[in-house]
Amino acid sequence: MYGFSYIIYITFFVAYLIKEHGFTAGEAGGLWALAGGLSTFCGLIWGGISDRIGRPKATALAYAILGLSYAIFALTPVRAGLYLSAVIFGLSAWSVPTITAAAAGDYVGARLAPACLGFITLFFGIGQALGPVVGGYLADHNHTFTTSFYIACGVSLLGAVLATRLPHHQTDES
Repeated sequence: MYGFSYIIYITFFVAYLIKEHGFTAGEAGGLWALAGGLSTFCGLIWGGISDRIGRPKATALAYAILGLSYAIFALTPVRAGLYLSAVIFGLSAWSVPTITAAAAGDYVGARLAPACLGFITLFFGIGQALGPVVGGYLADHNHTFTTSFYIACGVSLLGAVLATRLPHHQTDES
């Protein structure tokens, strides 16, 4: 769900700003650079959050916040909202992979964590492959990118709900 939803946002971010909000390529690129710069810190932020509140709650919160950034992006008619979306996304962009990496060690121990993370990454990749196809099809069919961002939001919120059902388990090896 993470791979599917975040890739829609990042794939269509600049095109949406230019085609539907009248940004110049430079303005859209600058806003993307802001999101990218903020994402530098999100691993530390979300690693700390998951250490404090637990992996399942942190994962659910991360998905919900990412979903919020996608919804704001689709719904806002003003530049301030687009900037808010980019800031929220930037501060949470790599949250789910960060938490997932930590959770892999918690669930299967340090020795098997790399294999576990590799298996999970397979599903991230499947989502990343499907997201642009579905998002692009919807954008072409509806003549707007907003539907694609709504789908990304919905999938992310589904991820939040499902994350609340993750077990609270730590191995003795971690």
